[in-house]
Amino acid sequence: MNSTPALTVPSATLIALLALSGCQGQRGSEADETGTSTAAHGYVEGAEEADEPQLRLSVSDAKTGAVSVLDLLSEDVVAEVEASPATTLSGTDSRYLYLGDGEAGTVTAVDTGAWTVDHGDHKHFYRAEAKTLGQIEGAEPGHVVAAPTEAAFFFDGEGRAKIYDRTAFGDGELTQLGTVAPGPHHGVAVPYEDHFVSTVPGEKADDLPSELTVYDDQGRGSPVEGDCAAIHGAGVTREGPVFACADGVIRVDDDFDAEVLPYPDEADGARAWSVEVGRDLAAAGFEDGGIGILDAETGEWTFADTGAEVVSAGVAPDDSAVVALDEDGAVYSLDPESGKVLTEKKLVEPYESDEEGHGSGPSVAVDSERTYVSDPASGTVLELDPADGLRQARSFDIGGAPGALAVTGR
Repeated sequence: MNSTPALTVPSATLIALLALSGCQGQRGSEADETGTSTAAHGYVEGAEEADEPQLRLSVSDAKTGAVSVLDLLSEDVVAEVEASPATTLSGTDSRYLYLGDGEAGTVTAVDTGAWTVDHGDHKHFYRAEAKTLGQIEGAEPGHVVAAPTEAAFFFDGEGRAKIYDRTAFGDGELTQLGTVAPGPHHGVAVPYEDHFVSTVPGEKADDLPSELTVYDDQGRGSPVEGDCAAIHGAGVTREGPVFACADGVIRVDDDFDAEVLPYPDEADGARAWSVEVGRDLAAAGFEDGGIGILDAETGEWTFADTGAEVVSAGVAPDDSAVVALDEDGAVYSLDPESGKVLTEKKLVEPYESDEEGHGSGPSVAVDSERTYVSDPASGTVLELDPADGLRQARSFDIGGAPGALAVTGR
C-alpha cells in the first residue's frame, strides 16, 4: 500500500475551518452600531430570499458538453456554461455542479444560484445569479464528491484527491484545504465525518481498486477492513458511504468499519457500475438488466426486473421515490419499500454517443416531488410525477441533445 502524505494545511487550520462552517446562512449579515445584526435570521448577502424552494434543473448537452441551468419556477434558462465535448458532469450536490474535462485536465465548479439553508426547526430558501466559480487543474479528472463542508476532487492521473472548502464556494472562492494521495488509479474519495474514505490502487495500474483507506485531517491513512474487487461507484447515505464493487456494495459505518452486502440473488451474478443514493436507500442497476434497492440501515435488498440494462437511476432525497431508465428508453417507477415496479413507460428514444465516446445518453434526476428524464433525440426534458403513474407534468424544449441532469436548490 502506498505511503500517505500529510495534508498540505496544518491540522488546526482545517479543524477551525470545519468548525466555522456550521451555519452558512449567517455569513454576510449586516450589523448596527451595537454589533447586533439587523438582517433577518438566515440572511445571505447577495441573494434573494423566497418562501419556497428555488429549484433549478441543470442539463448537460450530450454532444457539446455545454450546460444550461433552467429555473423550474419561471421555466427560463438563467445560465449557460460553455464546455467541450470531452466535458462530463463529474459530480453535483444540492447547489453546485462539477464539470470535468478530461482533455483539458480541469474541473469547473459552477454555482447554480439556488439553495436551502436548514436551521433544523425551519428553512430559508434563496436564489441568486448562477455563475462559474473557476477551475481546478489536475491530470485525468475523475469523480467529485461533496459534503456540506468539503468537496473532494479526485484526479486519476495524479492519484490524489484535492480537498476544497465547500463553504467558501458561496463567497465565490476556491480554497484548497489539502490533499490525500493514495496513488494513481481510477478512484474516488468521499468526505465523511471529518475524514476521507478513499479507494487505493490495485496491484496493476489499470486495475480498478479493491480496497479502501480512511484518511484523517492530518492525512494519515488507516486501511478499512474488508475488500471487494473492482470498486466503481460511490454515494453517501445517512448510514455512511457505500461503494459498488464486483460482488456487492461496501457499506462503511461511523466507526469506519466496512461490510460487503452481496448483490441480491436475482442479479444472477451481474454487478452494478454505479450507485445512486437518497437518505437511507441506494439504487444499483445491474449490467445484465434489473435494478436493486438497498436499505443501507438494514442491509436488505429488493430487486425489480427491467426489459433492458439500466443506464440511469435516481432516488429522491427523502427516499420517497426510486426511478430507473433502461437503454431502450423505458422509465420505471419503483416502490421504495418493496422494490415492485409501480409503472413502466417507454418515454424516450435510445441514444448512442459519438465515435469518441463523448457525452452521456438519456438520464434521470429524481427530486422529492418530480422526476426529470432527458431525451437527446428530441432535444427535450420531461418532468414526470412518479406518484401518479409517471404522469407528464411538463416538457422543456432545451434543444441540442440533453443528457446528464441535476436538480439543485433543495
